[in-house]
Amino acid sequence: MMARVKKLNRVLTVSDERVSGYLRDGYDQIDETGNILKRATGGRTVPVSEHNKALDKIEALEEELKAAQKALEKAQKELKTKKDSKKE
Repeated sequence: MMARVKKLNRVLTVSDERVSGYLRDGYDQIDETGNILKRATGGRTVPVSEHNKALDKIEALEEELKAAQKALEKAQKELKTKKDSKKE
């Protein structure tokens, strides 16, 4: 069986046995439509500015998640209070 790997704009068809080597070299394994099946495990460098941007985005998303969790807890408590008051 043959697999497809992609790095930047280069797409190669390689044997399944060689996929792990290509993943280490920075290639992603893709399906027939170009969707990534397995991401590269090495062979890539990321500019510091891009890395820092990703870290900032992660931090912002974590804060957003905490706020959403607090809002959910509050809504669940209010719902429980309303249900309890209806029972009485």
